[in-house]
Amino acid sequence: MSDSEDKPNDQAPSPAESFQSLNERLSSASLKSSGRLLILILLAMNKKATATELRALTGLARGSLQNHLEKLESAGYVRTRNVKSFGGRRQTVEITQEGIDECRELLRTIQGLHV
Repeated sequence: MSDSEDKPNDQAPSPAESFQSLNERLSSASLKSSGRLLILILLAMNKKATATELRALTGLARGSLQNHLEKLESAGYVRTRNVKSFGGRRQTVEITQEGIDECRELLRTIQGLHV
């Protein structure tokens, strides 16, 4: 039996490989901020939210939230849009499939650390 037959192709990465992968993911410009990670996780849990709800949940100021949303949107992780409501215009934020996939991959990587 050859070495390639001894190891399954879907073998889990080692903790060191998982840590390196996590470091690389968190070094990307779109995920370098704890605020952006929090927004992404909140949206992965809820699918969409208003900017007002995100400000309340994250504690971010309006300008800071907008900055984070712009970076997440340019990375393709979220989609924002302004909608009319009885109280005026509201900004809604929805996670994209790419954002969900990135969030899942982050969680898989963290689970691979065996902590």
